[in-house]
Parts: sequence; C-alpha cells; structure tokens
Amino acid sequence: MGTGGMRYGAGRPAGKGKAEACMRLDVRQWHKRRLLWPGYSGIWSWSNLHTGEHTGSVGFRIEQGAAVLNYTLSGEPQIQRVPILHTPCHYGNTRPWFGCPQCQARVAVIYRRHCGFYCRKCAQVAYHSQSEGDIGRAWRRQKKAEAKLGLDLQRPKGMHHMTHARLLSIILASEALRDDALCRFILRYGLAP
Repeated sequence: MGTGGMRYGAGRPAGKGKAEACMRLDVRQWHKRRLLWPGYSGIWSWSNLHTGEHTGSVGFRIEQGAAVLNYTLSGEPQIQRVPILHTPCHYGNTRPWFGCPQCQARVAVIYRRHCGFYCRKCAQVAYHSQSEGDIGRAWRRQKKAEAKLGLDLQRPKGMHHMTHARLLSIILASEALRDDALCRFILRYGLAP
C-alpha cells in the first residue's frame, strides 16, 4: 500500500522530511547567545533529547554579513556561506535573519537536508502536524487539553469553571471523532460481527 492519502485516515502524503527530525540552525538562538559578532567562531552541536547522544555538529565562523559553515557530508568537507541579514526594529537596534543560500528568503531557521542548510521551502521540510490525519489531530488536541487539567481531569486551583468545561468538551469531542472514525472503518470494511 502507498504512503500518505492512500490509507484510511492517513493525512497528507509524507514525501517531505520532517522539521522535528532535521538538524536546524536558529538565528534567534545564536543572537540570544551573542554568537553573531564578526570574527566569532565556534562549533554548534545537536544531541538526541531522549538519550543525550551526540547526533551532529557544524563549525562556524562569523564574517561581516555572513556565517561560514564547515561540516562534512558523506565524508567530504563542505563549506557553505549563509548570509546574515538585519532589519530595523521600531524602537532601535536591528533583528538578525538568515538568508537562504538558494532562494535568498529571509528566515529565522535553516534546516540541514541533502547537501546543505536551506530554508524550509528549499529543503522540502514540513512539520509533523502537517501530515497528520483527522485522528492524529484529535489525539494531539486531546493531549493538549488534558495537560492543562489536573489528575482525573479535575479542575486545577485557580482555573475558571468555564475554562474547565471548555477543556472537557474538547476532550469529549476528540473521543467522539475517533469513535466515529472507528465505526466508519468497521462498516466500510465489513469487520462488524
């Protein structure tokens, strides 16, 4: 059976890589850590959040108006120049952005995919939630509502009764949507006893 929309409730086709699984560079983090000064150089590393295992790194050197990235790809050393753009803020100072090396778009995050770091569009990267079907969305919506409630879905201290009622209705609606999808699946494939 194919991928994506070929299966029941599968959501959109999964031809793009997932942003959550890609190595990414966020200019906002670099700016917050004061790494964007010309002449600064260092190494940016990634690790698995669950295991703490080192998954990759990239060396960088900041020049006037660009970040020069050094990394290996299939054992071959690669050097990539990524423009750093600045836009003025309303109350002074400037906000930094990465410029996509391929399409020159101004972006906050570039993703490593295939042969370099590019914007989400050029790297053909999608968020996991963009590939979810109705059932996956219902699960995510329910988990988000349950996280705001206490044990056994009790109203936490300080939460308004209307907010508690709204969260409970979201949980019930999500469960009803999944039950309805299961019933349609059973009827469609004749699995009922």
